[in-house]
Amino acid sequence: MNITILAALLALAPIGLALVYFFRTLSSQTNPETALDQCLVLSLDKYRPMKRLLLEDDFRFLALQSGFSAQLGRRFRSERRLIFRGYLTSLKRDFGRVSVALQTLIVHSAVDRGDLASALIRQRFMFALGMLAIEGRLLLHTAGVGTVDVHGLVESLETMQGQIRLLLTQPETAAVSI
Repeated sequence: MNITILAALLALAPIGLALVYFFRTLSSQTNPETALDQCLVLSLDKYRPMKRLLLEDDFRFLALQSGFSAQLGRRFRSERRLIFRGYLTSLKRDFGRVSVALQTLIVHSAVDRGDLASALIRQRFMFALGMLAIEGRLLLHTAGVGTVDVHGLVESLETMQGQIRLLLTQPETAAVSI
């Protein structure tokens, strides 16, 4: 009986962790007053190096160099993952700011924007799913399996930032869809 309970807990643990992660991602709050200003000056070019950090090309090149050791390769991968996580934290923070700015524009809009509000909720949920998938891929990368692609998350942030600019330039006529 104890084995059955233990097996059930082990089976439910990933689901519980996923729910905690979703809750933390969706409930992170940013100051609405500064969010709009920050997302307008946000440059997504800072995430360009992130897209290359965990690609296998650099690791293969390093392995071909004289003096390479397995320990050096593990250290290199570990440091790259650490840098990648820093970028990931920044990406999550920027997404939160852009999300709050868009929410603020929806709330203060003269026109009812229920379509945009539901699209924003969907976008937040998809971003949280994407972050969860990246965390899983990072675990696999730690084991030496695969790479991590953040193109979709950066693209999502870029789309939302473009929608904010569109709302600010044409408030009455902007047909916005995320």
